[in-house]
Amino acid sequence: MIAIVDDDEAVREALFDLLQVEGLAACTFDGAAAFLAEARPGRFGCLVTDVRMPEIDGLELQRHLRARGSAMPVIFLTSSTDDATRARALRDGAAAWLTKPVADEALLGALLTAMSPRGTD
Repeated sequence: MIAIVDDDEAVREALFDLLQVEGLAACTFDGAAAFLAEARPGRFGCLVTDVRMPEIDGLELQRHLRARGSAMPVIFLTSSTDDATRARALRDGAAAWLTKPVADEALLGALLTAMSPRGTD
């Protein structure tokens, strides 16, 4: 199951639809707090999230997961082009940093790589 966390409803729905068409199970959340309330070890194989979100941003969400001991792969799908933010996300263990708009093939490739046996929670 892939978790999609983005405060933009249109983005969440488009990602969900893409994953469903590809035969991948997904669950959407409108923010990090909603996701954290549902996240249990082993429930999700990967997280796709935006960086810029109200309350808890994507980088902070990744830190929360790591503090909980989760090794779940995190893929950032964002409009942010800030090199320092990208470097921090990758240094903190992000599986990928993809800039919106992203080609379906690029996202699916990043998901397959992230969810390989070495990358699940």
